[in-house]
Amino acid sequence: MSDFLFSINVVLPLFLLIATGYVLKQMRFVSEVFLSEANRFVFKFPLPLMLFQNIRHTFEDSFTDSFNTRLILSAFVGIIIMIAVLFIAVPMFGKRRATTGSLIQGIYRSNFIIYGLPLATAMYGDNAVIAVSMLMGMVIPVYNIAAVIVLNIFSETKSKSSLPFFTIIVNIFKNPLILACIAGFIAGRLNLRFPVFVEQPVDEIAKIATPLALMVMGGLFKFRGLMGNFTTVFAASLTKLVLIPLIAMIVFVYMGFRELELAALLCLFATPTAVASFIMAENMGCDGEISAHIVVMSTALSAITIFLFVFVLKSMGYL
Repeated sequence: MSDFLFSINVVLPLFLLIATGYVLKQMRFVSEVFLSEANRFVFKFPLPLMLFQNIRHTFEDSFTDSFNTRLILSAFVGIIIMIAVLFIAVPMFGKRRATTGSLIQGIYRSNFIIYGLPLATAMYGDNAVIAVSMLMGMVIPVYNIAAVIVLNIFSETKSKSSLPFFTIIVNIFKNPLILACIAGFIAGRLNLRFPVFVEQPVDEIAKIATPLALMVMGGLFKFRGLMGNFTTVFAASLTKLVLIPLIAMIVFVYMGFRELELAALLCLFATPTAVASFIMAENMGCDGEISAHIVVMSTALSAITIFLFVFVLKSMGYL
């Protein structure tokens, strides 16, 4: 019973925040314009600020004590293998090029930034911040670079795919989340300290990032048009939420990862598809509609799948 309650307390608060955003939109307390502006705001200000603070505090002390090379390397290799397998396997199903690119990105790209930290924190408290923040610093550039490469290869338009490689890399590193990772690492290594009157408001703004992002995500959900692509979207969502995390957990448990480290890896591989996948697919000549539907369905189904993964791993004594 304790394992069941543990799993409920980990997963349910996140999905209540998403549901709150959806209900507020349906009741017309918030408008589409407000949600779009709030979405842009959270990804350009409080979310980078949260990432900056987490990484800065992670590396304030001893770099060698804080940096978990084995965890970072294992996650990196896992992501690269996953993308490589999807790159080979997905085109075999004969979808049009634009849809293929969106499917690959939708399956590999998890919403680790928004879900990872609160999910891991719900399991292990503030101790989870270090592990998740280190993974974020690796995951954000890898996800973005891989997305640009995949979407360019399968793009059905030439306007974006004709960009020079150097320009693409520059654009990736202009991403506010990547800049926040770099700034946080530098500030931490320099042991940068803010006066209390600066530190306190910075912390308060950073704290609104997760709840606001989750509510905005819920408000932006659109179920219209999903039925026309149901089979494809459902298969992609199950691959994302069940097959990939199941394989990952078996491998990582075999490698000896337990408790906090395994929780961080679970948050990386079992969370639903990132909202950013829709934005990138839409702007790079791939299937934006499929991307949006994968985000919606994977987020809805993850309430069940993440709960089951947490419950089973906790019951088996791995978490």
